[in-house]
Amino acid sequence: MGGDSFSSGTFNDPKHVVSGPGLERTIYSSSIGAAAGIFYGGCAAAWFPDPVESASKFGGASGRTTFRAIGQTVLRPAMWFSLAAGAFTATECAMEAARNETKDAWNSLAAGMVGGAVVGLTNGRPQVVAATAIATGIFMVALDLSGDKTVYDEKALDYKRMGVLPEAHKESAALSALKSQFPQHKNL
Repeated sequence: MGGDSFSSGTFNDPKHVVSGPGLERTIYSSSIGAAAGIFYGGCAAAWFPDPVESASKFGGASGRTTFRAIGQTVLRPAMWFSLAAGAFTATECAMEAARNETKDAWNSLAAGMVGGAVVGLTNGRPQVVAATAIATGIFMVALDLSGDKTVYDEKALDYKRMGVLPEAHKESAALSALKSQFPQHKNL
């Protein structure tokens, strides 16, 4: 795998870094946000206990799920997720361009605040917009400052995820003593 700007490297590599022009990165993150929103909307529509209905012009049958209502239930979160992801990435790219390609926590703060404001707009209240903008900005700064390593011992995590046992198993002294004490279980 590799070669294009969206490749994450090897197959088991969990670190996914998208590089390239700002517009390309914004479109990519918006599409990932839309996919996540479609998944969320699909789950919300599937587990909603009542029929998913929308207001119709001509009355229609009440209590029945319509294709239009399913579309609204699925596409509304897709729009908001896509807008939030796109606003975050566009702001981060604009900050990088305005600051001579400097990638630091200030970019994450501004982008997190814009993305958080978009998330807060789903409620419509200015207090909620401001609170989510500030909280998301601070959270993104914390993530940026802590780095991409989320575990203390990354080598142990790599061994846990992709390591294999040695071909020849070596018994401990305690296990050998137990097998000599209980010969009927020596082949376990």
